[in-house]
Amino acid sequence: MRQAAVADLGNLLVSETELVWVDIANPDESDARVMLDVFNFHPLAVEDTHNHEQRPKIEQYPGYLFIIVNAVSIIHEHPPTAQESFALQKHDVDFHELDIFVGRNYMVTVHLPGEPVIPEFKRRLEMGASLSISISYLLYTVLDAVVDGYFPVMDMLEEEISQLEDRILIQPKQATLNRLFELKRMLLHLWRVVWPERDILSVLAHPHNLIFGDPNAAQFYLRDVSDHLLWVADMIGIYRDTLTTMIDLYMSSVSNRLNRVVNRLTMLTLIIGVMTVISGFYGMNFLQTWPPFDNPMGVPFVLGMMLIGVGAVLFFVWWMNRE
Repeated sequence: MRQAAVADLGNLLVSETELVWVDIANPDESDARVMLDVFNFHPLAVEDTHNHEQRPKIEQYPGYLFIIVNAVSIIHEHPPTAQESFALQKHDVDFHELDIFVGRNYMVTVHLPGEPVIPEFKRRLEMGASLSISISYLLYTVLDAVVDGYFPVMDMLEEEISQLEDRILIQPKQATLNRLFELKRMLLHLWRVVWPERDILSVLAHPHNLIFGDPNAAQFYLRDVSDHLLWVADMIGIYRDTLTTMIDLYMSSVSNRLNRVVNRLTMLTLIIGVMTVISGFYGMNFLQTWPPFDNPMGVPFVLGMMLIGVGAVLFFVWWMNRE
């Protein structure tokens, strides 16, 4: 792999033996002119490289393909402190667009600065330097690097979902429910990226849709990426169903805790009510009561009646819940 100047691109593109890879980070007006004048890319495709919120897609132009994929990276938040030992170490994901132009003997990648897929792509090219590298292999390598970046995200989601499952029944807090919704929204974003990328791989793997290289050789490489992407899509569906079940479980757990609190309050209200009825009887304006007010055993008698009443309430509650 050798470097070349922009002025040499014209000669390299018409070569029958040279493979050209051009990497553009944060394209400016001069980069746009190179794409328009040297590579003769369509203005609409060049315009898409300046808008970094495009959904994944593939478009076929005369002589080249324009592909948009979304790479994903994990954003690590601060771990919980000692006072927050029960808290989860939350993560988030960041989506970043990668635009790819691929033709007969060239590939152009366009992205924002700091794209982690590009160093991984270079590393894999160096590892496969002894292989017969073609444009199909270049495209496979960059797509494989993008899709492999999804696996750490899926492992992170699996670990956090497993932790949430263990904690929902123990201590169902509002923060737990909020995190469940955040993870569900995160999976929705992943699904919106992975689903159209499956269509991209289906188009690329079809031999009649390839406009470069040996279609039979390209199929094996691209089919491998498609299998990985299919696994990611299946896991996203499983995790979404799991989160839906966990939200239902959270609601049931909260409802059960509320029922237990209401039962205890009801029992306390019955006990206080019985004691109030008995004590209130002696607070009325009766001239004579039983036992009389001057009876030295009156207070012990009333306290005994209260204890008997409380015991009767507790027995009644136990009898109602004995099943």
